[in-house]
This record gives sequence, C-alpha cells and structure tokens, in this order.
Amino acid sequence: MATDNRWNAGRRRVFQSVFRTSISQPTPYSTPSARFPEKGQPFGGPPVREPRNWSGAPSPDFTASSSSPESRMVSDQTRYDRSWHEVTSRIALPASVTVEDSFGPPPDSQDALDEDFDEALRNVLDPAFRLPHATFIEDILTWHTQQVRLHFVNHVLALLTVCDGYADQTQVLLGSMRTLEAANRLYHYGLSVIIRPLPQDQADRYLTKFRRDLHALVANSMSEPLTDALRNVLGRLMAIVLGVDVQASKTSSNQVDDARNEILQLVESLSKLGLTGERFQVLFAELLDRIMEAYIIRTYAGKWKSDRDIGSTTSADGQTQNRPYCIRELSNWIEKDFACLAVEVTFHLGDVQLAWTEIDSWKSMAIARLANLRISELFDMVINWPHSEGGINDLRYTVTTSVRRLRLTDVFSSDLEKRLLHPGRSTLDILRTYISMIKAFQKLDHSRVLLDRVASRLQLYLCTREDTVRIIVTSLLTSPKDANDEARKTKLVELVELMQDPDQSRLDRHQDEWDDLSWVPAPVDAGSNYRGRKSEDVIGTLIGAVGTPDVFIKEFQAIVAEQLLSERDGFEQEAAVLALLKKRFGESALQACDVMLKDIQDSKRLNNVIYRGAMNNTEKAKLEWTTRTKILSRLFWPDMGEERFVVPKSVAVMQQAYEDRFEHLKPSRKLKWLNHLGQATVELEFQDRTISEDVRTYEAAIIDAFGEPSKWAFEDLWLHLQMDEDLLTAGLQFWVDKKVLRKLPGDEYVVIERLEDAEQHMASVAQQSGANTAASADGSATSPRKAKSGMSEKEKAQRQVYWQFIVGMLTNSMSQMPLGQISMMMKMLIADGFPWSNEELQEFLGDKVADGELELTGGKYKLVKK
Repeated sequence: MATDNRWNAGRRRVFQSVFRTSISQPTPYSTPSARFPEKGQPFGGPPVREPRNWSGAPSPDFTASSSSPESRMVSDQTRYDRSWHEVTSRIALPASVTVEDSFGPPPDSQDALDEDFDEALRNVLDPAFRLPHATFIEDILTWHTQQVRLHFVNHVLALLTVCDGYADQTQVLLGSMRTLEAANRLYHYGLSVIIRPLPQDQADRYLTKFRRDLHALVANSMSEPLTDALRNVLGRLMAIVLGVDVQASKTSSNQVDDARNEILQLVESLSKLGLTGERFQVLFAELLDRIMEAYIIRTYAGKWKSDRDIGSTTSADGQTQNRPYCIRELSNWIEKDFACLAVEVTFHLGDVQLAWTEIDSWKSMAIARLANLRISELFDMVINWPHSEGGINDLRYTVTTSVRRLRLTDVFSSDLEKRLLHPGRSTLDILRTYISMIKAFQKLDHSRVLLDRVASRLQLYLCTREDTVRIIVTSLLTSPKDANDEARKTKLVELVELMQDPDQSRLDRHQDEWDDLSWVPAPVDAGSNYRGRKSEDVIGTLIGAVGTPDVFIKEFQAIVAEQLLSERDGFEQEAAVLALLKKRFGESALQACDVMLKDIQDSKRLNNVIYRGAMNNTEKAKLEWTTRTKILSRLFWPDMGEERFVVPKSVAVMQQAYEDRFEHLKPSRKLKWLNHLGQATVELEFQDRTISEDVRTYEAAIIDAFGEPSKWAFEDLWLHLQMDEDLLTAGLQFWVDKKVLRKLPGDEYVVIERLEDAEQHMASVAQQSGANTAASADGSATSPRKAKSGMSEKEKAQRQVYWQFIVGMLTNSMSQMPLGQISMMMKMLIADGFPWSNEELQEFLGDKVADGELELTGGKYKLVKK
C-alpha cells in the first residue's frame, strides 16, 4: 500500500509540473469582517454601477449614486467578486469521490436557470464590457479547465488505479471506461453551464478546446494494465472478425457481426473519452500486424494448395490468372476483411483517413509475410515434392527480388546442413532428397541460379560418402519391373522412373545461344560462372554432383561387371543405361563397357559351340558337361582380384577340357581361370534328407572336400584346399548355418548325416553351457559375453547400441573397416566411452560374422549385402 501511495504521489507531481493545478477557490458567502454587507448589497463606498444586459444596454431601473473613478472601481470590483463567487460555487467539482457513487449524478441544469446566476455568469464571462473598472478578474473557462485537471489528478487517477487491480481484463476495461464516462459527464456539465449564454460559434470553439485538453489529459493517463486490457479485449474481437480465432471454423456469421459491432461501439466510446489518441492508434496497428501474421500462419502453414488441387476456373482478369491460388485468396482477404475493418475503426477516430495506397501496401506486406513462411517451409516442401507444388508456385511468384532470393538460399542451406548433411542420415536419404530438390528448384527457378547456390554444399558432402556412386549406378541399373515398394528401401527407384520419362531425359547441352529462340538474359544475381543450363535433366545433374566423370565411369564399370557376371539371362537395362551415359560422356569414355557387354554375348555363343563340340567328341562323350564359362577381355574389365584355391578334381577336368577346346578355336588366346568369381549348384544327399544349393565356388570346393573323409580339422583342410583363412572360415560357417556341418571342439568339422543326431548334440552343448554359467556364478572367471545365455538385459541393450553404431559407420562412413579403426571410431563416437578391449570387440564382430550380418575379407569387416 505504501508503494501505491508513493507511486500516486509521484504521478501527481508529474501532472502538476506539466499542468498548473493551483487555482483560486470560490469566494465565501461571509467573511470575519463585521462590515460585510448582506447578500446583494455592495461592500461599501460609492454606489455600484448600473448593471447592463448582454447587449450592453443599461438596466432601466438603475439609479447612479456616484460617478467618481474611485467609487466606480470599487463598485465594479465588488460586483465582479460576488459574481465570481456565485458562478464558481455553483460549478465547483466535488472535493472527494468514491468508487461506489462514481462522482454521483451530475447537478440538475435547471438549478442554474435563475436570474441572479444568469446575471452573475454574464458579469464573469464579459467583465471588460459589463464591469470595466474591475481590476482583479480571471478567465472562468481557464479556471474550470484547471479545476478539471486538479480533480482528475487527485481523484480520477486513484479510481483508475483501483480498476487496474481487477483480475479480469474485461472488468479492467469496463471499470476504467465507466469511471472516465462519469468524470466526463461531470466535467462537461460545468462547461455547458459556462458556455450557455455565449454565441454558438464562440461556444463551439470553447467546447472544442476543452475537449482537446481533456482528451490529452486522459490519453496521457493510460496505465499499462488498461493498455493490456484494451489489447486483450480488442484483439480477441478482431480475431473473431478476421477469422483468426481458434474456434474460427465454428464461428457463425451472426457471431462475426456481433463482434464487429462490439468493436465499433468500443472504439466510439473510447473516442468520446479521449482514449483513441496516438497510443491507441499504435496499439491498433500492432494488433492488425499481429493478426495478419497469425492469419497467414494459421491458413497457409503446411498447406500448399495449387489451382490444380482446388479445380479453379479461369478468370476474366488476365493478371489474376497468373497468380497462384494462395496469393489470390490472401489478397481478397486483405481487401474484403482486413482493410474493411481497418477503415471502419479509423472512421471513428475522426482525424485519421486511409487511402487506397494503404490497402496496396497491406497486400504487399501480406505477400511478403507469405513469402517468409514459404521460405521457412522450403525444406519440407522439397521433402514432400510433388505434393508441395502449390507452395513452390507461391515462392515463384513472391520471391522476385535479389534480397528475397538471397534469403531463400541462406535459410534453405542452413536447414540442409542441420537436417540432412550429417552422419545420422543415410546416403540413400540424401540422394532421394537431392532428386526432389532438383525437381522443386527447377520449378521454382528455370535459370538454375538458386539450385547452384544451395547444391554445392550437398554435392561436396556426397563426394565424402563412399557409397554415393554405387547407389546411383545400382539404382540406374535396376529393372523397371523390380522398381516396387520393397526396392525403395535400398535403391533410388526414382531414377528408374526418370529414365522412363522422356521429358526428363532430354539434353540440350550443345545448343548455342544464337540458335535458342527462348533465350533470356542471365539473372541479375547470377554468378560470374553462370551458364544457361535450363534444360539439363535430373539424372544428368545427379551424375554431375558426384565428382569427375572418371569417378562415375569407373564405379559404373565395376558394378556393371558384377551384374554381367551374375546368373541373369538378359541385360537390357544395362544396355539402356549405357546408351544414356554415352550421350553424356561420349562413346570413347564408355568403350570398355561396350566390350564387357560384347564379351557376355560372345561367351554365350562360344559356350554353345564348345558344348556341341564336346558332345560330339567320342573321348568326352561319357563326361557330363555342365560348365558354362564367361570369357572376359582382360584389358577392358576392372580388376576382379584373385583368390586361389584347389578346385574339385571333376571341375578341374572340365576346365581343362574347356580350355583345350577354346585354344583350338582361338589359337592366339589363352584362358586364366578366376575360380573365386564362379557360381555352382551343389546337390547333397544324406541319410535323412537331400539338399540343393546355389553357392559360390569356394563354398562348393569346401563341401566337396567332406565327401571323403567326412571329418576335417581346420588346419588340415586349409592345407588341403590352399585357401585363404578368412575365406575358409566364412565357407565353413556357411555350411554350419545350413546344418550340413557341425563344429566340434578343437576346430574340427564333421558332416551331419542325420538331423536328429545334430539336435541331440545341440541339447548336450546347451546343458554344458548351463553348467558353465552356474560355475561362473560360483566365482569362476567365465566371461559373460561368451556365455550368452547368462547375459543380462542391460548388457544385451548395450550390445545392440554398439551394433547400431557399427552399422551406421559401415553404411555412411566407409563400406569396410579393420578392427583397429572400428575400435577407434567407437571410442570417439560414444559419449559415455567404449569400455571393450580389441579382443572383446573382435569376439563381438565374430558373432556377427557367424550370424551372417558381417563379412571378413582381407582383415576388414563389411556389411553383408542382402
């Protein structure tokens, strides 16, 4: 309470420093002097001067008693003093007020309609004519204005402070308005009494000046709580009228009309009270600005409508036809709703007038806000392409200045960096986003200036991913019949679709500017190295993003080689992609791929010739010829590597026979067998089952060795086959997983003739493992990682987290890594630290190799392709 008193006292001092509040008070009816005459009698001295009416004519029943200057001065001053007292005591404001009575009812104006008061009022209003010898006179209008200021500072401000303390902001506003209305009636009553006998034009001037002073006083007394209440109430009503209210979809037209009427009545009342000054106008402008922003976000955020989506018809206005749907709808809202409300409100402000240029500026402002919204949504629109075509059309229409174009590229580049270009996103996701980005930016800007600005960082990042080119090439080589929803998880099926689109595969790279009838000058914000590549296709842009052509062609050759060496019959897709790339890189750059395709075709014909020759050869007639060979031109195929091992004797005989026949047909050439690249079909017969598997040649060689004897130690088998240890380990594990072999203690492997025997063996192993776990619980040193059945849930979850890190590294960073590099990166990436030693990590990776999740080749781990 003490704080409030000090605050109110401070406010009074401020007002008193600006407005003079020390005024004269009405003279008393009697004084302590015994010589004070009765009412209506002079104070003494010479007789008073005869009274005159408002026109200046003397009263007919007056008799002058003295005409000396001294007596006239005393007489006029006495009459003025009594007149002043009569008028000021009648219109004096109450000395105290309460909240309950709100200053009480104004005095009845009929009480002032008596002749004595009317005569006194005339004397006070025109003393220079009626009482010319009175020396000490005051201006009654100035006195009343000063009285109003003093009363407002001492009493009304205190009542407004009480109203500011209401909890409900609506009550704050209504209470303050009722208080000001009561004060306004009281103040205008005194003024109406004063100016009643004046001529109309003079009375109007006095009334206008008084209202201006009073409104200035009221406007400067608006407190923060009153301002906040007005902002809240007026903003809520404006939101209903302009369709920004949360329940706007459920608001009826009657509710909107009622809200509009409430706004206009409120503004009219505020205008009468003097609360529509500069502060109100600023507040109203802020509300309009905030509602425009809210309407644009509520109506258009994430809603990318186009004319095609809503089935719009052509308009008679040619300019309107060229504007997107959202732009037209927003302009109509500004003109019919937003500007209409603004004009209606400002009409009640009196001296504020709106021109048509203001409406045009509001439209420009709204379109700029929509442009900012679409710029912030551009990354989402790229992700959702082509369903976001309407939003791209909005940007194409609104982003026309170099400043907005620069902001668009800056914002999009920032979003691209934060949301896409990081290790957590797979290369496939990045490439898929890049394709959508190319399409969206081609729609947005045919000159490709904007795309070149934002794509450079993404292209550099793609070059750091080892699997970028492989994914692109593998996707290009995907057959259209295989481009299904399942393939989308691992391949860029979009490239297959683009290859079928003739519009996207057009190339005008060699068109000269002088021959281009659609040529336009370069954009003003184009760089110095700008080139008009408006017709370059999406596939070409994507291929050009992965670095030099040599990098792409080398990877393309390697992947095509893998495809051609598979067991497929036709290679139409490879031929189609090769033809497409020849248009881009030229015939000579892809000559090796032409040779590779020709080798496969020639190999089929050569196989048929050799097969028929072998069948006709009486010495080979008893041999079942099952070899199908692919002859590769050594200089044109990529390096396939070499894994040497001893092939089965029957295969070696067939290879020798094939080689003899080949050298007979082509004497100038010799064959070198690449056994590790081959495929074989193995049929195995056991006591209780028969198995047929299509396997790799080294896996076939391993199982062939178990024909006799049926049990091998790892070291003995390694010496027998002369095979790489990693390759031998992987092949043995393959047959163990197929339940063809069983691993025994001491790194020995034996053939499983009966599955029943294998199941009994697994049961005994599980029982022994349980015993080992119990021994570990008694204090033995058995590692919990080796005894998987005794692993806790927490450790299982931890191992799963580590596995996800390893998968991410082998997918996004490098396709294959040695053990030491995996351990180092795990220690760098895991925030809580990586507690495993290299031996423990090696054991974990070995489990994943056994599960078929990883491959170990040349001391490096890589994910198994599925």
